[in-house]
Amino acid sequence: MSLSPRLYDRLLVEEFHADYVACLNELRLDEWPEFFTEDGQYGLWSRENWDADLPVPMFLCRNRRQMMDRITSYREANIYPDHWNRHLISATRIVESSADAIVAASNYAVLQTRQDGESFVYQTGRCHDRFDRTGDQLLLRERTMIYDTMAVRTLFVLPV
Repeated sequence: MSLSPRLYDRLLVEEFHADYVACLNELRLDEWPEFFTEDGQYGLWSRENWDADLPVPMFLCRNRRQMMDRITSYREANIYPDHWNRHLISATRIVESSADAIVAASNYAVLQTRQDGESFVYQTGRCHDRFDRTGDQLLLRERTMIYDTMAVRTLFVLPV
């Protein structure tokens, strides 16, 4: 049985997501920017701002260098309680596909466990991804995360 091109693309994206969330969950943060093209963009918007077409993200990295600055800030400048995150990405849909690009939409959830053992849903939302494709290799050209809640429960430190 052969896979349809659409299903094959979805499997490629889901494999990418599995590697992406493993990187974040295992705190291999120096590797995080490598999931993006050199000029790849990563942004996080509240649903309220996104739906109102307000260009005000919680934060926006316009290239890998800015992503590395974010990681440096996490390690050296921020003070936050010890915690562990588990990222889930699901219900991936292929919106558009060509030989050199894929556009996909998915849902995400981040579960967080604190040092005291408390676990809670930290954030949920949706992501819109634009991938550059070279054969079976994908890199994010743009990842737009839109979180559902009006406020973030704690200091936003790590990528979602």
